Amino acid sequence: MELLKMDTLTQFELLSIIAAIVGMWLKFQNDFTVLKSRVTVLEADNGELKANIETLLKELQEIKLLLAKNQVQ
Repeated sequence: MELLKMDTLTQFELLSIIAAIVGMWLKFQNDFTVLKSRVTVLEADNGELKANIETLLKELQEIKLLLAKNQVQ
């Protein structure tokens, strides 16, 4: 009778450990997906920022040229 209780307890513990491992794996997968989506958004924002900086630099060059023309005249 004692042997039967020990096997049942061991099976219960084994199932608990398996459930905990599956739960942790699901949580890590969810966290990974969230982080991956954040990286994607940040990379997209970075591309937009670069485009805005390039536009700003072009405008500054135009201003420099206009100031240089005004001093020459």
